Amino acid sequence: MESVIHNSLRDHLEDYVRQCVQGGVQYKDALLQLEMEYVMQILGQTNFNISKTAKILGINRNTLSKKISDYEKFEIFRDFQKICLSR
Repeated sequence: MESVIHNSLRDHLEDYVRQCVQGGVQYKDALLQLEMEYVMQILGQTNFNISKTAKILGINRNTLSKKISDYEKFEIFRDFQKICLSR
């Protein structure tokens, strides 16, 4: 089962990278988008609990808070944040 998930994840990542390359997306922008999506998934699971999210991600709470500040410049993150915090 683990290898099926691993292969599926690899396929999705390869597809994402291919789309970024074809679309001319710069490396730093592609990496930021991937990171933001990953963090958003965990934030959603924890109902935007910063401490729990940081623990799951294995990073310092202050580091996560800084990342969230950086993400807030993106409309998709602001919309996500509103949805999570209005629950």
